[in-house]
Amino acid sequence: MMAAVLLVLSVALWRGSQQGARLAAQQADAVSDPAKANAAVYRDQLAELDREYVMGNLNYEELKVARDELSQRLLADVGIQTVTESPAPQPSVASAAVVWRKPWLSIAALVFVVPVSSLLMYSVLGEPAALDPMALKQGVDSSGEVTPEKLTEMATALTRRLQDEPNSMEGWVMLGRVQRARGHFEESAEALGKALALSRDDNLSIERAEVLAQQNGGSFAGEPWAIIQRVLTADPHHLNALFLAGSASYAEMNFRSALRFWERAREVVPADSPDAPELDRAIGEAREKMGLPAIPPRAAAATTDLQASKAALAATSISGRVTLVKELKGLVAPTDTVFVYATPVTGSRMPVAIVRTTADKLPLDFVLDDTTAMNPSVKLSSMDEVTVRVRISKSGQAVAQAGDLGVSLSPVKPGSKGLNLMVRDTLQATP
Repeated sequence: MMAAVLLVLSVALWRGSQQGARLAAQQADAVSDPAKANAAVYRDQLAELDREYVMGNLNYEELKVARDELSQRLLADVGIQTVTESPAPQPSVASAAVVWRKPWLSIAALVFVVPVSSLLMYSVLGEPAALDPMALKQGVDSSGEVTPEKLTEMATALTRRLQDEPNSMEGWVMLGRVQRARGHFEESAEALGKALALSRDDNLSIERAEVLAQQNGGSFAGEPWAIIQRVLTADPHHLNALFLAGSASYAEMNFRSALRFWERAREVVPADSPDAPELDRAIGEAREKMGLPAIPPRAAAATTDLQASKAALAATSISGRVTLVKELKGLVAPTDTVFVYATPVTGSRMPVAIVRTTADKLPLDFVLDDTTAMNPSVKLSSMDEVTVRVRISKSGQAVAQAGDLGVSLSPVKPGSKGLNLMVRDTLQATP
């Protein structure tokens, strides 16, 4: 970056010096030879008149008159200067050399001043240690070890930075956490309070409540409890607030309140969350303090609930096998649709459970249960008795057609197993 800046400035100085040299030469010529200087001016004015004529601002007569006037003025000036001019000192070669050397002197000064001033500024405002690869490597290697000395340095640096950037919310949060790690709870609470003044954050408020409790020797009385209650009023399911409310209640020997807060948190925390085991342990301790029986761990409880659900589902399911007699196999194509379903014995013929497949799957082992219900509000488990039907359809339509094959069995109680449904004939009526 410094090289680019120096290059740009050097080019600008070089071009400026060349223009200055040309002007100086013209001035020198004017001093040494006034007639020559006037002739140069005359030529410039003639060129200007020609441009005006070409652009249409002057006609030919106006151009001729103007050129004549310039000629007369030039002759008059030369005549006067010839009589009145006195010997003028000629510009020396040394003065021309000075004009020529000035850009090199300026460029040399820039090459020296810019890098030196940049390094001086960086040494004051930057991080010189970052220029040392070994120091940087040591800093990275030892970053995992946070010593009291490093915490003090961090706190000092953050405090100095926040004097210049008092509106940096992230800086105040970091300072509050560093001071908390140092055990300076009063300074930590003050820094977190300044961060909250810049941006309201309920999680940060809960963190400050915890720091205030540490400052008060573990007591949540007063402002810490007020913060927790304010956050829970705004959001009853705020996890950090529920966790801290349970901890505060437990510290005050109010185990019933602690259990209530932690159980509310347990409803929100996913089973695979890293907080789940610790939360279950805390709930178990609170229940133990209250003399209540321990509850099974969350994973075991989930497994038990799943097993109980499967057992209940199996108790209300109907299972069996569907087969086709040999005499009818020639009438059935592999792509024909096979419906196995259960309907109420009386009343509606709408299936309460149904399985659909193709004839190439015969013989078919089937299971009808609540997971195969057509209407979630009318399930097989709600029936006392049903009729189990089988229909083989070439059209694949839900409504029975002439020529469909089928069989039915009634009444069948939910929970029946091992039914043997053999399709022997065509259906005589719409089931």
